[in-house]
Amino acid sequence: MKKYMPLNGLRWSRDSGFTLCDTPQNGRSRTGWGGKLLVDYNRYKRLRNCSFLKLFIVYPEFRYQFFYRLRLHSPILRILLKPLQFINPLNLYINCSDIDEGLFIEHGFSTIIACKHIGRNCWINQQVTIGFSDKTHSPYIGDNVGIKAGAKVIGEVTIGDDVIIGANAVVVKDVPSHSIVAGVPARVIKTRNCITEEWVKVK
Repeated sequence: MKKYMPLNGLRWSRDSGFTLCDTPQNGRSRTGWGGKLLVDYNRYKRLRNCSFLKLFIVYPEFRYQFFYRLRLHSPILRILLKPLQFINPLNLYINCSDIDEGLFIEHGFSTIIACKHIGRNCWINQQVTIGFSDKTHSPYIGDNVGIKAGAKVIGEVTIGDDVIIGANAVVVKDVPSHSIVAGVPARVIKTRNCITEEWVKVK
C-alpha cells in the first residue's frame, strides 16, 4: 500500500519518490518554492544522468537557476546571494518572479529571460532572448514550451501551452497552444491534432 505525504504541492511514495499533486482547476501550480527546486533537480538529473553534486559543479545553468529560486524565496538570501550573479560564465540572465516547476535550460550561453511568467516543464536553449519591448510589456510563457537556439520572444505576447518556437524565430505576436512557429517574423507552421496527437502542416 502506498503512503503519500504532501510537501508544498508534492507527494512522496516509496515506489515513485516525489511526484506532483494534481493541478488546481484555475491552472496555477500549487507547488511551493521547495517543491519547485525538487522538480527542477529531478528533471536535470533525468536529462543529465548525474548527481546533485555534479549538476551543481559542472552545469552553471542548474547552479544559477538553483540560486535564483532561493533568492526569490527569501529577502535575506536575495541580499546574500546577489554577488553570485556576477560570477556567471554563461552570461545567463533571469528576471521573472513567477517560474513554475520543471524549467530546464540547455546550454544557457548568452541567454536572457525577462518575462511575466514561465509555465511548467519549459525548455530554453542557448542564445535565446525573452524580453521587454518597453519598460512594462513582456511575454507570458505557458506550460510545456520549447524555445530553441537563438529564438527571440519580445513584448507583451502570450505563448500558449505545448508550443515549440523554432531556432532563430522572432516572435512578436501571440502563439496559440499546440503549435510550432518558425521564421522572421514567426508564423505557425504546424499544429497538433489533439485527437490523434499528430503534427499537421499549416498551408
